[in-house]
Amino acid sequence: MTDEKKHKELSCKDFRSDCDFTARGKTEEELMRDCREHACSAHGKCSTSPGADAKIRSRIKDVWS
Repeated sequence: MTDEKKHKELSCKDFRSDCDFTARGKTEEELMRDCREHACSAHGKCSTSPGADAKIRSRIKDVWS
């Protein structure tokens, strides 16, 4: 049996940004919520579209820790 746990992860650097923010969450929805909050507060990007959401979701990684 292993102690490793899977989580979702997404970084601003995944979008060619110099921002050091990395979101981690147990679920994709948790991660997306945190990313939206960060994008609005740190980058002034407070609205989203289905296309933008799809682009964000495509870069989410499963990470084992």
